[in-house]
Amino acid sequence: MEKTSNNNIAIKYGLFSGVVIILYHLGVYFGIKEWIITPAFYFSIYIIHIIFMICAGLIVRSQNGGLLDFKGALREAFLTFIIGAIIYFIVYYVLFNFDAELIALQKQSALELINWQLEQQFIDEDIYEAMKKAWEADDHKVSFWDVITGIPFRLMGGFLLSLLVAAIVKR
Repeated sequence: MEKTSNNNIAIKYGLFSGVVIILYHLGVYFGIKEWIITPAFYFSIYIIHIIFMICAGLIVRSQNGGLLDFKGALREAFLTFIIGAIIYFIVYYVLFNFDAELIALQKQSALELINWQLEQQFIDEDIYEAMKKAWEADDHKVSFWDVITGIPFRLMGGFLLSLLVAAIVKR
């Protein structure tokens, strides 16, 4: 049974997670900018979240004499994730609104995916032309609304990760 609740640990580790995410984003941005638009990069951000979620849970468990129930572990993990995710969205929004090259890379990547789908016969020529036309016509800027509507999906993934982390760190 959990003795105390200490959201300060989750907030602190959420902020640490956010700082690491900022540094990671900037490192990739100035190093291999093309990698920012890949699924591997997107999912690697989750690894950063997981590390700090586990750390927060283990520290709270240690502060509670080695005891932390599932509910407490879930709360610590998810709050840590939420704070890190908010920072991620801010960095994402800023980078994609102030660097037209990122938008061009994203557009190019999407068009390559559409071409690959046609080559693999996942889509027919009519769908290919419609998708290509739509992608070429759109400016692909990341709006504030895009960020806001993306948050619930990110939080759903974060909640699932939090369930996993809570199962790992509870005792």
